Amino acid sequence: MVSIAICDDLPADQQMVARLVEGLNPFEGQYTLDIFSSGDALLASPKRPFDLVVLDVQMPEKNGYKTAQQLRETDQGTILAFLTGVAAPTVEVFRVTPFRYLMKQMGEEELKEELAACFQEVERRRRFVVIQSGGEILRLPAASILYLVIQGRSVELVTDSGRRSLKNRMAEMYSLLAPYGFGYCHKSYLVNFSRVASIGSGSVILENGDILPVSQPKAKSFKSEFLRYAKSAV
Repeated sequence: MVSIAICDDLPADQQMVARLVEGLNPFEGQYTLDIFSSGDALLASPKRPFDLVVLDVQMPEKNGYKTAQQLRETDQGTILAFLTGVAAPTVEVFRVTPFRYLMKQMGEEELKEELAACFQEVERRRRFVVIQSGGEILRLPAASILYLVIQGRSVELVTDSGRRSLKNRMAEMYSLLAPYGFGYCHKSYLVNFSRVASIGSGSVILENGDILPVSQPKAKSFKSEFLRYAKSAV
């Protein structure tokens, strides 16, 4: 069951988004829809984390950006779609890795297309990858993997739930994970693009705060691959 939340202080906008979601009937109807009138109400919900949050930017007391920052402290896998009538994106917006930035002035068909893209991203992130390592078989959500790093003769897998050593070659892991949006930032590091917070001249910062090196030979291709991924997700 997929969990969707709408957070907007205006009842008319809440109803508009809810009507569009219900009209699209995503996930073959296998979803829940919760509506909140403030950022604090969303943050206090016992139903967190949600798979998808459509979050109004301009709300009194705690706006959408501040709400998203607090949400991201724990709910790193939640897909965020900002909704606004006026505000333009700022640098702060992208620090909480939104998937879409929706304008309330968009026509109904365009909003439907944007919401449909959000639903597709939910489905993509809920996909599982099966890793065979020695005699062990792991089944993990692809989105839960942050990165992989070569450690001696093994590969260390870094996920939201911890680290584990794999008896696999990095090239083998790349072949398995590349279709899920992974790329090399360094010959020893394979990164999940969906978990990247920022990329500098010589390093990449992940959502969990880990800082990885970007090698000179890999820099151009890594940034190009990341931008291709980002353009398909914004």
